[in-house]
Amino acid sequence: MDDARDGITVEDSIGSAKPPRPPRPAGPRDPGRHQRLLLWVIAAAAVAAAAFTGVTAWETHQHREMDQALYCQAYADSNETEDQDYVRQQDRLREALGC
Repeated sequence: MDDARDGITVEDSIGSAKPPRPPRPAGPRDPGRHQRLLLWVIAAAAVAAAAFTGVTAWETHQHREMDQALYCQAYADSNETEDQDYVRQQDRLREALGC
């Protein structure tokens, strides 16, 4: 941009000495374009949420199976004690765990 008063070239805010281009004429508008883009975004978010949920469910399942195996080993059938209340309690625990 030239300053007509003193002949000094002034840079615009972007740093270019060239004058800005005029705006482009608006082309034909596609009213459904934004709607299709929004549908794609929603579909991608749904797929990502489903994948995250599936991975979380699988990890939870694996942890529960491992915990069950550990508890079943901890409460293994060992009738080394004479205390019948303790033996009945251990039997109930193994039954509840499905060992």
